[in-house]
Amino acid sequence: MGCRDVVERWRTAGHEVMVLTSTVRLAAGTAAGDDEDPRWVRRHLRLYWDDHVILSPSLATRLRMERHNRRCLDAALADFAPHVASAWAMGAMSMGLLSRLGDRGVPVVSVVADEWPVYGPHVDAWLRPLAARPGLARIVGGATGLATRLPPLDDLGPTCFASEAMRTKLLARSPWSFPRSAVVPWGIDDSVFRMPTAASEHPWRWRLLHAGRVDERKGIATVIEALALCPHEATLEVLGRGDAGHRSALRALAAELGVADRVTFGETDREELAVRYGNADAVVFAPLWDEPFGLVPLEAMACGTPVVASPTGGATEFMTDGTNCLTFCPGDAHDLAGALVRLSQDPALRARVVGGGLETSARYTVDRLADDLEGWHEAATEWRRT
Repeated sequence: MGCRDVVERWRTAGHEVMVLTSTVRLAAGTAAGDDEDPRWVRRHLRLYWDDHVILSPSLATRLRMERHNRRCLDAALADFAPHVASAWAMGAMSMGLLSRLGDRGVPVVSVVADEWPVYGPHVDAWLRPLAARPGLARIVGGATGLATRLPPLDDLGPTCFASEAMRTKLLARSPWSFPRSAVVPWGIDDSVFRMPTAASEHPWRWRLLHAGRVDERKGIATVIEALALCPHEATLEVLGRGDAGHRSALRALAAELGVADRVTFGETDREELAVRYGNADAVVFAPLWDEPFGLVPLEAMACGTPVVASPTGGATEFMTDGTNCLTFCPGDAHDLAGALVRLSQDPALRARVVGGGLETSARYTVDRLADDLEGWHEAATEWRRT
């Protein structure tokens, strides 16, 4: 779930929406974006990022990038004349674009589903070297006409955080104080992630699934270590794109623990992912870091699959041990294996967490998210007028 799902719902509600985004596609070669109308989706902006590598180009290249991005924004403003702008995932983007929106009198709603207000200022290769040199920043700004200071987010409009945990962390770590903010929990597409109509309870078969980006912070190594402690018939499917180097390390770990033949890696689209959730006996969610929110457990819950999790960050705000999931200590393979064994041996426990999961996931839908964000964007237009 992301900006695309929300934008589709805003358009269905009768709003005109233009998306100005980067040339980077995280899923190149997939169907994502194949049906985009270039009148309403402009993939023109350039990032300080390439395939998970942060870029630090030459000064001349930075200047060209900033001027290019500003021209793209100005063209979009001229062609579309928006009443409000919605800023998503600004990390590695030219943050001066937000300042430009403020200069043009366009209110901005910052939608924060990751820590971009923390890392964005450090990744912006144009603003970063000027941050500690206000005198030089004024000279460069005067010579180029470009923003040379961080955008005044607190003055541009409200901020919508995916979780209270995210808001608390960013209040402590980012350059802004977010005086006008709200928690707008993320949501799943329940037209895709849902329990099959003809679903029936099946016996436990020890089919485990981990879904999400392959990243060391996701705790997949803990899941593989736990697999080695489970009965021999236990298998693990790891679905997701990501760090090829870490995937190789996980394969090596599985071989070292003697479970290489019981672990598979793959990728899939989200429609097929819903089927994989339904086929699993349990979905394991094992982050080692503070997740901003955590959509995977909600998707699995909506598909009627038990979740075993180490909830961190935003995920702690909707996961309850024994009610809609079983929990274990982050990074503790023995605790995870114990939770899986408990689940395997207790059909009543499985039924209870499945029922609780269905109730929980029904409260966190993308339709509710789109409605809540719509309200904040409409309010922002009135706020800037006062």
